[in-house]
Amino acid sequence: MAASRVTMACLTSINVVKVAESHNASTTRLCSTAPVLPSMQPRRAPYLSRFLCDLPNAQKHSRVAFARASSSRSMSTMPTRATVGVGDEVVEPVTGIQFSRSTNGSGASRELVLAGVGVREKKIAFLKVKVYAIGLYVDPAAISSLEAWKSKGSSELVKDESFSKALIDVPFEKSLRIVLARDVDGATFWGALGETLAPRLKAAGAGAAGEQALNSLGDVFKNRPLKDKTVVFLTWTQPSTLHISIAPEGGSPSAPDASIESAALLSRLFDVYLGKDPVSPSAKASIAKGIFSVV
Repeated sequence: MAASRVTMACLTSINVVKVAESHNASTTRLCSTAPVLPSMQPRRAPYLSRFLCDLPNAQKHSRVAFARASSSRSMSTMPTRATVGVGDEVVEPVTGIQFSRSTNGSGASRELVLAGVGVREKKIAFLKVKVYAIGLYVDPAAISSLEAWKSKGSSELVKDESFSKALIDVPFEKSLRIVLARDVDGATFWGALGETLAPRLKAAGAGAAGEQALNSLGDVFKNRPLKDKTVVFLTWTQPSTLHISIAPEGGSPSAPDASIESAALLSRLFDVYLGKDPVSPSAKASIAKGIFSVV
């Protein structure tokens, strides 16, 4: 009865009241007091009293929680970078797909080293869909050919078209490793890649030979289902051979599924990822940052 009178009194005037806490401790709180008839005392008044008296603290904690949530949202919108994993693995941060630091790319004559990774996203309506993760592997012995750009920062290299052209054209072995982040049928995969390759070949004046090489590359994918975690290697061996290898669910191809001779196709294919308008800006930025660390 006494606890209820104290509780309902909190609704009118100000007074100092002692409310019992656990372990026989008492806490001084600001509450309101006024006479209340016994017949009007609500049965759950103690809970209302605690709520009213703790309201300032609740508001304070709410403001802190809101600030933390806002900070988390702000951080999630910041640009992401490739995260180095444990041991010999590097993780592409958007897809979580792992890349070994080195590989004997299918068709390559030597071990190639990872220069950077990124994600290929496709915008569908208002959503960005993660299609695959990609990594570029290069021959570390040939990085000395890029010495003229070594003093530049990665932000400069990303914008430097002469560097991109040199990275594509310098004659050393390199390989693109693509790992699917979702199930995609081969025709859809090729449709997206082909639509970026075709205008590049046309602009380069590749002519009928370039068109034939493009069709040959498309034939490798068109009738093949590409499941989640399927691995595709596109390896450039000198002077002008493209080796295409496909392995299911994270496997490592042991031999090329097809090989195509076309210098024009190769330079335009690597331009898709390293050139002026790359389909994976995150991959190009990661490669610009890591290319001189592979030796």
